[in-house]
Amino acid sequence: MKDWLPDLSKAWEKGESFRKDIEQYLVQMQRDMEKMFTDLRRGFDLQVEEASKFIQKFIPSINVTEDEDKITIKVELPGVEPKDVNLTIENDTLVIEGEKKEEKQSEQEKVKILESAYGHFKRVIALPETIDANKIEATYKNGVLTIVLPKKEEAKKPKQKIEIKTEN
Repeated sequence: MKDWLPDLSKAWEKGESFRKDIEQYLVQMQRDMEKMFTDLRRGFDLQVEEASKFIQKFIPSINVTEDEDKITIKVELPGVEPKDVNLTIENDTLVIEGEKKEEKQSEQEKVKILESAYGHFKRVIALPETIDANKIEATYKNGVLTIVLPKKEEAKKPKQKIEIKTEN
C-alpha cells in the first residue's frame, strides 16, 4: 500500500508545490489504473473470443415428421453448399455430415459482432426397421435439406382397433 502513496512529509512543507505534487501523483495514478484495466479487458476479450469459437460450433437444427407412408427429416443448413454435405446410411442410422465454411472478410472490414457459427458438423439419427433404405430421397432448397425416408410396404398395414372389454 505504501508504494501507491507518495511521501507527503516533505511536500507538505512546500505549500503550493504540495498541491502540484498531489495533482501530478493523481494524474499518474489515473494513467496507471487505466492501463491496468485496459490490459485486463484485453486479456478478457481474448478469452471470450476463444470461448466463443468453442461455444459457437455449428449444429444444424432438424425437424422430424412421420405419416403412414414416410418419415421426413428437414435439416436447416443456412450458408452451407449442398456439395459440402454428405448423407450416408450406417448400421440402421442416417448420418448427416458436412461443414459450414467461415466467410472471409476483406482486410478493410472489421468484425464488430459475430454470432454465426461455423465448422464441421455431424448429426446421427437412428432409423426404425420399417424404413426402406433403398428408396431414400434428399433434396436441397433455400438452405433446407429435406430427406424423405419411405416406409416398407409391410409397415404400412392399416391400423387395427382393439376392443377393450370391461369386467363386472
